[in-house]
Amino acid sequence: MTDSEFRTIFEQHKDAVYRFAWRMSGSEGLAEDVTQEVFLALLVQPQRFDPARGPLRSFLLGIARNQALKKWREQHRWIDLDSEDLEAPPVSIESLDASEAVGAAVRALPVRQREALILAEYEGLSLEEIARTLDAEIGTVKSRLHRARENLRRVLAPLKRENATRAGE
Repeated sequence: MTDSEFRTIFEQHKDAVYRFAWRMSGSEGLAEDVTQEVFLALLVQPQRFDPARGPLRSFLLGIARNQALKKWREQHRWIDLDSEDLEAPPVSIESLDASEAVGAAVRALPVRQREALILAEYEGLSLEEIARTLDAEIGTVKSRLHRARENLRRVLAPLKRENATRAGE
């Protein structure tokens, strides 16, 4: 890979990688570290990318996912990452505006649901691309997305009621 090719790839994909890492972690510093590590990995081992397996963006987001989960495990050593928690914990959204409430609700989702939701809703990946990125079956991705959306509906219901009340005033 030439310097020019790398720069082009970096410019095309850096924002998506950063957004994903930030939404997964809620930390600008961690997102910057993950983004740097993703592109360093590509620079050091460009042959790891196989276009036959999917688009470069999915590949890079897969690396970002692995790096974010690695950092998450380091910070949360005693929490089982692989548990398929069904419900997100309650989130206090009363004092938040709508976008802050949605962000807080997304960050409160169990990790596996959060990563699937971010890839689908914020990064616009197809179910097949998400499955490749997460190294999961499409049915598993669909299930995680369904549970994530149900959790968000439940957690954000007070916000919806508040907006309906304001509209009726």
